[in-house]
Amino acid sequence: MAQAGGGRGGAGRATTELEAQVAGAQRRSLFVSLGTLLSTAALVLGLLALSAAYTGASDTTSVPWIVTLMAAAAAMGLLCVVQLRLWNLSWRRWLEGVATERVERISWVLHVVSYAVVVVGILAGIAASHDVGFAGGVSNWATLALVPLIAAQVLGAVNFVRRDGPPGTIPTHLRRLFARIERARHED
Repeated sequence: MAQAGGGRGGAGRATTELEAQVAGAQRRSLFVSLGTLLSTAALVLGLLALSAAYTGASDTTSVPWIVTLMAAAAAMGLLCVVQLRLWNLSWRRWLEGVATERVERISWVLHVVSYAVVVVGILAGIAASHDVGFAGGVSNWATLALVPLIAAQVLGAVNFVRRDGPPGTIPTHLRRLFARIERARHED
């Protein structure tokens, strides 16, 4: 964090930069909050799939897969809630001038864990649908639960705490690649 220096221009610039960082952190917190809501929607859809599994005319072996899908949705919600708490803690610490390296490291680890959680959820949803022959209520609800689960990961869990720039997601990498290609074209 930049401290107020000897000149008035340096202090004003540092304050403006800090305000921009805090405003960016608060915007990212909104995305993480949305991710939390989406993981809740995935959990509700998982409950509907479980209900369909128990109310169907025949026995189904999809119940363990549905429970796994619901556990992944709950874990994703927990990851989003923790990321939100870490974002809120970080921007407050930035305003106070306190270091946030440890918070940033924890947040980054949680973002990596979210990839494993979403893959487990996707595989469980597909397996539940497969066990019922990709037809009926179980398959429909399990498949629908995947949409908010993936969206929760993309919007919420991958937004790890950092002072500057967007997260290292695939769209960001593609934008950087395209910008690099454009720069190379103009240099030639």
